[in-house]
Amino acid sequence: MWTTVALLVFVAVCDVKAATTGVTFTNNAYLDEAMNVFLQWRRDETTVTMQLEVQTRGMVAIGFSPNGNMPGSDIFAGYVGDDGQPYFHDFYAEAQEHPVYDGDSNQNYYDVLATENDTHTIVCFTRRIVLCDSNDKTVNNGTNRVIWAWHADDPTDERSLLYHGATNRGSRSLQILYPRTEQALPDDVQTLELLNVNYSVPGNRHTTYLCRGIKIPDLGGKKHLIRWEPVIQPGNEGAVHHFVLYTCGQEPADLDAHDGQEGICYSTMPEEWYHCTITLLAWAIGGTVFDLPQNAGISVGDTNDPRFLMLETHYDNPDMRDDIVDSSGLRLYLTSTLRTNEVGVLQVAVDVGQSQKIPPGSASHTTVAHCYSECLQQGMEDASLTALNVFGAFPHAHLAGRTVNIRHVRGANELQAIFKDEFYDFNYQETVPLEEARQILPGDSILFECTYDTTDRNDMTYGGLATQNEMCMAWLLYYPRMDLARCESWPMSDWYLTSLSATSTEYSEDKQDFIATAPANLVNLTADEILSSGVTWTDELRAAFQRGETQAARYERCMDNSNNLVHGDGTRPAPPVIEFPWVSADECSGSDAVAANIAANLLMLVMAYIIMTVM
Repeated sequence: MWTTVALLVFVAVCDVKAATTGVTFTNNAYLDEAMNVFLQWRRDETTVTMQLEVQTRGMVAIGFSPNGNMPGSDIFAGYVGDDGQPYFHDFYAEAQEHPVYDGDSNQNYYDVLATENDTHTIVCFTRRIVLCDSNDKTVNNGTNRVIWAWHADDPTDERSLLYHGATNRGSRSLQILYPRTEQALPDDVQTLELLNVNYSVPGNRHTTYLCRGIKIPDLGGKKHLIRWEPVIQPGNEGAVHHFVLYTCGQEPADLDAHDGQEGICYSTMPEEWYHCTITLLAWAIGGTVFDLPQNAGISVGDTNDPRFLMLETHYDNPDMRDDIVDSSGLRLYLTSTLRTNEVGVLQVAVDVGQSQKIPPGSASHTTVAHCYSECLQQGMEDASLTALNVFGAFPHAHLAGRTVNIRHVRGANELQAIFKDEFYDFNYQETVPLEEARQILPGDSILFECTYDTTDRNDMTYGGLATQNEMCMAWLLYYPRMDLARCESWPMSDWYLTSLSATSTEYSEDKQDFIATAPANLVNLTADEILSSGVTWTDELRAAFQRGETQAARYERCMDNSNNLVHGDGTRPAPPVIEFPWVSADECSGSDAVAANIAANLLMLVMAYIIMTVM
């Protein structure tokens, strides 16, 4: 009876039988590699509407999980019965066992429709984004771990599910709350493909960073880059982890000689490419097409624009296969119809190297990249800008990364985060378009925080390029463009020496690092040398390393697009304390939450009344 009411109410809202009516979905994704499970969705202010299409005439299910597994998941299941009517059920999973029926006390899915044809079952439903119930999952602003399952048959008991088996199930990470509607391309659009060419991925290493030089062809004058997308060679989807496209502060003298050259990044690549450190754009596994705002574009082809690019490709080869040959890369979309604003990319990061130190056995260790207000302000003043409009963000960490948070500080007050992802997934990264552009003013500062879990590691985790190393790096897309390209900082190593029982330290020119000068057993040793000799990790020592992220003096890198220093001398005191941190509103308390629950319950009563009067 309940589902019949849902059908009557919902048919005008989400008509899965006719694609020309009902909901206009903004996002879609295949949830499985075989492309048999297709999800479409859109979000409104307080709800999300989803349509799941599966190649089966039986039961289909979708859920929100804390980690991609069943325990702790909030699950929706639906099917079309033998009577032709749609049926659906709300469940939650306490363990790796049959989920608990949750429909009697708290029905969170409404406006449900289901239909089937000879091959597929389609269900469509709406649910609130925030559900104030311990058995239900809120749809997160960042990454959501979506689980799915299906069965060839329908359940015989309305309060139970059929076991899906070992293969008819899976999970995928998705950004649910950010719209992904592709823009219409202008008539004069042209494409530029930047591809690797039949590269044999080494079979003797887990991680390979390939760098390839690319001379930009004559584009016939200034263009605006307005869209980019990956071009992944079929079969290599699991091996190609990410691309970063760099411009060079100092370009090679002979562009033709470097065009098409390749080498292992920062190892066998040409020495001239070490100047190629300015990020133009980036893509990582899980990402799709990215459109710039319709009022903004990245300038290419003009007199002062880069003529040479370096494409960095991260190949992940955990099985050390020796048969991977790849020609993947990026496709850029360019237009001669220039837009109002020039886009810039600002890199906020810690140094990629052993200066990033994450202790083993840490359930939650946070690395902080502080972009100081003086650096930002100088960059804005040099460009005569009074504000920056940040419209996109691409945070990047490696396997130990769990949470990333781009914080925004103005004076003593922290503002709402530019972007925060509490369920970061190394295997699902993309440039996220912000719902609303965030304005950075002179005097503001930015902190990028990466929180790691190393409870499964016995050794120190350092920063580095390899997948088992870590990174803490974010790229912010904004307009109007300034020349400032990199705003980075990381703790000086004397803090770590003191934490490791050094009673006095000094900087050694020979070792290009701080060394201990007392006590006698540590004299002339750097922090890394002490760590490599073996350290007994205690909670107190881990806490001391954590305090260094906010209390230690720091190295700073405030650089422009030509790798020139914009501000300062390369060192900074410890970051200022944020006196008034941002506190998110509790959406599950107060009058708003009560009103939302009353509205939901009222909807159920209205639906019940409709069916009673109809029948």
